[in-house]
Amino acid sequence: MLSRPETLPSVVRRMTAGRMLLDGASIEEVARQLHLSVQTVRRYKAIVSEGGLDALAQMGVGGRASVLDREALDWIATALRGPAREHGFESDTWTNARLRDVIERRFGVRYSRVYIWQIATNLGLGHLLSKSRR
Repeated sequence: MLSRPETLPSVVRRMTAGRMLLDGASIEEVARQLHLSVQTVRRYKAIVSEGGLDALAQMGVGGRASVLDREALDWIATALRGPAREHGFESDTWTNARLRDVIERRFGVRYSRVYIWQIATNLGLGHLLSKSRR
């Protein structure tokens, strides 16, 4: 999706988790500090134990390439940083469903809610999506 996967926030967070684990942090502490699930951190710990940080770095980011180019992703990031109301919603809060609607209207592609969350996370803006459904 982005040109340099190692700079994706999700990859940076994964590598930070690996370094924390190697420095002796507990699974629970890494999960709490980096907002990861305990299950994910356990998986990272197993990978680091087997092959070190290099093995963790080799993990793919998953999925096929997005049809959204850099310009589209920049537009999405700008939209997320502003109020949802500017895109026709009743409040300023961004939700997964709202972002999905905006992307579909603007770019003519419909993604799963999981991929919508991944787009926001890869842009470093996943924290801006409310947990509510609409």
